[in-house]
Amino acid sequence: MRFPVFLSVYALGTALAFSANSEPVKSRIPLKGIDASQFRHPLDRDLTSFVRGVPLSNLAEDAIKASLSIVEQGARLDLLSSSVKVSPQQMPELYKSMEDASRLLDMNVVPELYVQSNSQANAFTLAFQGNNSKPPIVVVTSALLDKCTNDEIQAIIGHELGHVKCSHSLYLTVGGLVSAPLRGLPVVGSRVERLLQQWRLAAEYSCDRAALLVAQDVNVVAGAMLKLFAGTSRATNTQAFIDQAKEYEQLLKDANPMVRASIRIQQRTHPLPVTRVAEIEKWFNSEEYKSIIERRE
Repeated sequence: MRFPVFLSVYALGTALAFSANSEPVKSRIPLKGIDASQFRHPLDRDLTSFVRGVPLSNLAEDAIKASLSIVEQGARLDLLSSSVKVSPQQMPELYKSMEDASRLLDMNVVPELYVQSNSQANAFTLAFQGNNSKPPIVVVTSALLDKCTNDEIQAIIGHELGHVKCSHSLYLTVGGLVSAPLRGLPVVGSRVERLLQQWRLAAEYSCDRAALLVAQDVNVVAGAMLKLFAGTSRATNTQAFIDQAKEYEQLLKDANPMVRASIRIQQRTHPLPVTRVAEIEKWFNSEEYKSIIERRE
């Protein structure tokens, strides 16, 4: 089942324990007043601002919210019937991890969190933002909990909260509707489609940044990606994976243009794993990230 605003994240596995690692989540700096514009990827920020400024975009937003509220009802009922809803009474450590991540990103609401029995390590957001005032939904699979440490799980939750904070489900849908008349035109249509694809990839980079703002440790975020992309919880080396990402970037830079073009086609709805690690490592070392953290220390 694929909804138009279904935002699968670390998609790449079955006990309902919080984590195979019982280490407590480390202390973080709360980012009071943090706004999505402060951590959005530049392309995500520019296209979101453009869509919000399009005439009648407010009417489109209202119509989308109203229609998606029906989809949201069905999704919530399906999860309540087939998954475990996390609460202070049910898996309280995981519930607190969601609460803490929401507080770190200064969310105005704590999303509902569900654990779904699944052999695939995954997490996704159902942020329909309909008109029924229900909180957004985040789902993590049992395999994800088995593979990752508590810190890594919280970072992945942070990625999902990034989708909510950035209103990706809403603005990507509005952007698709606004651009629909252009996509049927020759030449222009393919360029618009390519731009929308780049926007979807940029949205994932934005949410990787949200994961880093929650973890406040690039090794935690890279470690979570490494386990999920490798498909195993066996001992791995995070720094070696970061070095692998750098090696990939250099090799891609020197590659034949035809090879680079084929790589771009492979990215589809999500950036390539090593590209995501390279991007988040760069942002961790950027003045933009440092200024966000230092202003709140």
